[in-house]
Amino acid sequence: MTFRSLQSPSETHRGKSEKTIAATALWAAIAGPSAADDTWDAALVSGGATNTQGYSEVRLAVAGDFIRIPAVRFTMGNNDLSPRIARDTFHATPEHPVNLSTYWIAKTPVTIAQFRAFVDATGYVTDAERPGADGPWVYDFDERGFIAKQGYNWRNCFADIIARYPEIPFTDAHPVACVSWNDAIAFANWVGTETGLTVTLPSEAQWEYAARGADGCIYPWGNTPSDRRQANYADDSFAKYFAHIEQSLVHRGINDGYPLTSPVGQFPLGASPFGVLDMAGNLTEWVYDGEYDYRPTEQTDPLARRGQARMQKGGDWSSSAGRPDQRPDELEGGHNIRADARQADEAGSSDDHMGFRLAIVQTSR
Repeated sequence: MTFRSLQSPSETHRGKSEKTIAATALWAAIAGPSAADDTWDAALVSGGATNTQGYSEVRLAVAGDFIRIPAVRFTMGNNDLSPRIARDTFHATPEHPVNLSTYWIAKTPVTIAQFRAFVDATGYVTDAERPGADGPWVYDFDERGFIAKQGYNWRNCFADIIARYPEIPFTDAHPVACVSWNDAIAFANWVGTETGLTVTLPSEAQWEYAARGADGCIYPWGNTPSDRRQANYADDSFAKYFAHIEQSLVHRGINDGYPLTSPVGQFPLGASPFGVLDMAGNLTEWVYDGEYDYRPTEQTDPLARRGQARMQKGGDWSSSAGRPDQRPDELEGGHNIRADARQADEAGSSDDHMGFRLAIVQTSR
């Protein structure tokens, strides 16, 4: 397995040469006798560098950069988003204490290029491409909204939009969309096989802490809505082409420059306290958990396994800012970019505003 040194906090190269650590040795470091303590990821730490925020960061050849999130006790949820306020969605109440073991989370979502490499290597067929599938939910000009359309998938889910508006930027550096929870798990399993690591989707608790940090902010960068430099969501650039989409409540006076998705890592000022990027907007992200309601009791490494639906976090290019006291209501329905917002969908479902990122954990799920 190859680890590449990353830039130091001063953004200058440390001079550390590229390291190659055998997958067998790495697996021994993870699954050996010391697996019960916090040294299970010592090989990852030694193979990387320290990022600007002061956290260990490592690059995997097949999956990009990962950031180490140390073990912590934090408050999950937000009592301000009561059922009375955040209607017709999964509520972020009650707030509750959560203990998390150390984990690593991908710095950015999985890109089209990375997913293409997986498909090329394995011949994998996504849920949307399987015979008899309804197809993903994609934007339709006649319907002026999102509908399930056969013949569309991760390769072409924005094809109609780009054909009509070729000036909209779109490359393989953008996050992969129109992938189901099942597809995301298949990709994670492949990365795990390639690296010898335990790779999966982050739990909802892991995702939320990586986005909000110990301060529990509304957005990864703080409590103030984006001024265009922090996130890609429904603002003036979106409204130029899609102002009529009913579920998208536009943040007027803001222009992030991207009507659709943006290349991953395009908004460094939107970084979380750990340096994780794209956790607000761009694409809503699958997490591992099945649908569930919060409980007020303290939990340790919570993971909901039941149900056909799977949770999602983060909002997307068509989501609102999630500002309170707005008319129309930006909190109702959960279609916003707040880090505490929650959505869910069937594990086999896919659409043009859902993607995913990976996590590395100590034990398999």
